[in-house]
Amino acid sequence: MLDDVSGAVLLAGCAGCLATIRRDPGGWPKRLALAAALGLAALPSLGASIPLWPSVLAAGVALTICILHRFGRLPWLSLLDGVMGASSAAAVTAALGGDAELAIAAGTVVGGMALSRWQPSLGMALIGAGAVLLGVDGDVAFAAAPFLVAAAWHSDPAVGPGPEFRWTVLAAIIAFATAALALLGMGQFTMLSDTAGALAIVTFLAGVARAAVTVTDRLRESNARALIDDLTGLGNRRHLLERLQAAIDRGGDLALLLIDLDGFKELNDTLGHHAGDEVLRQIGPRLGGAVRHHDTLARLGGDEFALVLTPGDEAAASTAGLRLRSALEESFSVEDIVVHIDASVGIALFPLHAADPLGLLQRADVAMYEAKRMRTGHEVYLPARDRHSRERLALIGELREAIDAGQLVLHYEPKAAVPAGTVRGVEALVRWKHPRRGLLAPGHFLPLAEQSGLTRALTSFVLDRALHEIGGLHAQPDLAVAVNLGPADLLDLGLPTDVARVLERCAFPPERLTLEVSEDVIVADPERTLDVLGRLRALGLRLALDDFGAGQSSLAHLTSLSLDELKIDRSFVLQVAHDQGSLAIVRSIVDLGHRLQLRVVAEGVATARAWDLLAEYGCDEAQGYLLARPMPADELGGWLTRHAVDPRARASPEASK
Repeated sequence: MLDDVSGAVLLAGCAGCLATIRRDPGGWPKRLALAAALGLAALPSLGASIPLWPSVLAAGVALTICILHRFGRLPWLSLLDGVMGASSAAAVTAALGGDAELAIAAGTVVGGMALSRWQPSLGMALIGAGAVLLGVDGDVAFAAAPFLVAAAWHSDPAVGPGPEFRWTVLAAIIAFATAALALLGMGQFTMLSDTAGALAIVTFLAGVARAAVTVTDRLRESNARALIDDLTGLGNRRHLLERLQAAIDRGGDLALLLIDLDGFKELNDTLGHHAGDEVLRQIGPRLGGAVRHHDTLARLGGDEFALVLTPGDEAAASTAGLRLRSALEESFSVEDIVVHIDASVGIALFPLHAADPLGLLQRADVAMYEAKRMRTGHEVYLPARDRHSRERLALIGELREAIDAGQLVLHYEPKAAVPAGTVRGVEALVRWKHPRRGLLAPGHFLPLAEQSGLTRALTSFVLDRALHEIGGLHAQPDLAVAVNLGPADLLDLGLPTDVARVLERCAFPPERLTLEVSEDVIVADPERTLDVLGRLRALGLRLALDDFGAGQSSLAHLTSLSLDELKIDRSFVLQVAHDQGSLAIVRSIVDLGHRLQLRVVAEGVATARAWDLLAEYGCDEAQGYLLARPMPADELGGWLTRHAVDPRARASPEASK
């Protein structure tokens, strides 16, 4: 019944392809397409009047299935590359006079190579060879059978997606586009078949589509990268702000959590920034596993992360904060070193605390630093603890101008010997004569000076003004003056030189100047502080430890500071008349000071009873409202002249209460 042997070979090949389906049912689509290619090629031998191009097309389908099985789901760019390759190769073949079978065969091979991004395999080569033999000439079509049967029995291993870019891909795209444009150009001067022209147009349109997809993908990728933190894979600050603004626009309650890693700076300083980066890479997935899928987690930069809870109230935010900190409890391994990282979390709520993303971030930042300071793990924003309000910011700017504009004045609080009451010195206390707010006490602006780096300028002003005013006081030419030093002063190695210069300019005897420092200032950097204090002591002035008992210094500092005075904190002195605990502390401090050969001064003496108790326990000097309230220099001279020996005679009704 068969016309020739070639038909038998083709049918046998078709049967062989079908037989492989039972061996591996999972690959049946490719094997069925190969069987169809050989079966269609055998039909003319059975007397059917059918061209070979359907057979070649079936082989092309098998090649496409083979490529998809090997590489998986292909991107649009690869599909468009395949279209460009197939249409341009078919167009060139048709333009050169090739028939439909040969054009389809050429398109199949070149399109398949382009689709696979020019990464051929054995299976692809076998199918491509079979397609070419089917398309070259019907007389040799039977030769395709062994190739296609071998392709049916062979399975290429899956390798996953290929690389996004190869130089061969770019070269091929240029070649396809050039061929299409050349054919379209030739069509203006020579006769070009409609098929070749149509295929060239398809190639050109596919190239345009590919360019559009490439640009769109690059823009999308660029936008995505602009929102992603490269180190952790989380969103970045821009991403957080966009998501936060979108959540605010939708309305409803939400919470913003700001997470700052504790001890991360020490890790960077000890092991290097590469170790810190490695820890951050490990932290990202840990935190991501502790949040809900619809919440937004981002890294703001450095060791700061943020989480947006939608919806979110205080209870949900506190629970989330606990989860985030729990996620960090397990240690991290960096360079064979086990590292433990904790975190402090600040929480701000919308719309309770702020109505915009930046406001929420600022409030959460304030709460986070409160959590660090109080070591509570997490804190919710409280306006009363916010030291960064607009009012305070405006006050900082005004303080800079106030120093230069002469708005700062000094008031002096007398210090008298106990029990004689003789005034031996005064303490200089700065006040701000604000043009709108009136006279401001130090508590309103000294913290601002420390925050904004104005402490040194403020200290220079107070020192210069105090020596000038007290040095020119004729009522008591030997009166001593005490000036307080701030935290930044004792870290300034140039302070001793500045003090010496002021003493010389004002012709003020150094033994009449006392510089007072607080306990907490010494604790901040003992080594540097001791160096500065030693150089100040060498100038011949006196040193006093202020607010003793209320800070956190070690008793060892009392012997290393070369002090002259010990000042008992007012919190004990105010309670000494009716609190046995405060009385015991005051008595112990007086005894300790004398054993260390220091003069002991009591601050905040407000009642005659407190004065008598201090005299009984041997306190050397006292200051407070019982003597007088702080007063400007132009009132101090008259007060000193009127001053009586017994301070109790001047105790005001308010002071005695």
